[in-house]
Amino acid sequence: MSSPLKLAILGSKGTTLDLIAGLVHAKAWPISAAVVLNAESAARNNVAFFRGTEIAAYCDKTGIPCHAVRSYTLTDAADAAFFSQERFDLLCVLGWERLIPEAILRTLGKFACGMHGSAFGLPRGRGRSPMNWSIITGQERFITYLFRYTPGMDDGDIIGSRIFEINAHDTIETLQQKNRIAMLQVLTESVAKIAAGTATFTPQPAGEPSYYPKRTPEDGLIDWRSSTRAIDRLIRAVAPPYPGAFAYLEGRRVGISAAQPFDGGLFADDIAAGTIVDASIASRTFVVKTIDGSLLVTRFDGIAMADLRPGARLAGATAATDFTVRYGKDIPPSQWEIGPPAEMSRHE
Repeated sequence: MSSPLKLAILGSKGTTLDLIAGLVHAKAWPISAAVVLNAESAARNNVAFFRGTEIAAYCDKTGIPCHAVRSYTLTDAADAAFFSQERFDLLCVLGWERLIPEAILRTLGKFACGMHGSAFGLPRGRGRSPMNWSIITGQERFITYLFRYTPGMDDGDIIGSRIFEINAHDTIETLQQKNRIAMLQVLTESVAKIAAGTATFTPQPAGEPSYYPKRTPEDGLIDWRSSTRAIDRLIRAVAPPYPGAFAYLEGRRVGISAAQPFDGGLFADDIAAGTIVDASIASRTFVVKTIDGSLLVTRFDGIAMADLRPGARLAGATAATDFTVRYGKDIPPSQWEIGPPAEMSRHE
């Protein structure tokens, strides 16, 4: 180590916990503190994959100081006072879906950094849920960057990058794991250079940036008019730890957290999409007819197996809530919103 570096990790998700554990195992650099969101604010902001309590327990076990902030936006006076007092040099952010206020950035001896990317490479694909969108739209790779934070949205200089594949078995959980592994690799390579002041900073490529739209839990409502592959991608993209895909059966919400394309010829073409065509009590699975085949649902909740009768029809998205109406069938870059929309200001 060329010089002391006061390193803090900011985040509250399972990926944050795994990053901290990875840095401890790799002995890449001593962690001066972990900063998490308190449970009350996490619940108020519907933070998916929240693991603040587990992070605190791990830090207690490994001797890392852990501090819970009050506000997801870090605008609470007590939170500002904490950062002002601690004067961290480097703040590494993973699992924190809010902008870092300029007032917090000014307290740092060096800077804050974090990961963001897209299937197309920055500056295309800034904003919300880029990995979810990449699965939904059938992308086959993801380019993730370690970049220097600014008060803006995902627009800072690049410190390092990794490319990883998106395969037909990936869910949002496995994709987040790949992204966390990539951050650990890049951080391990970069932290000593950052401490020594020898890290290189590359401006993002020129070009007009594009932004993925915000997603909501309601976007998990399945449209049975979509292709089997599109439905499969949606289910994988919003699987746990996210709220999940769902449909309705006689007014009851049926959560679908795992499924796979089943067969294209076993069931008659004139059966309406969304109709249950088989139910296995033994394996606790059921099959749903789609417009171009069928889908085997292997993990679900919200309804008893006995109520999943062949011939019953699952209700899904209508024209008014159709995913493709809101976002465009494959979200081509030409349809992405140019300039950060108001809904992405990320205020608590």
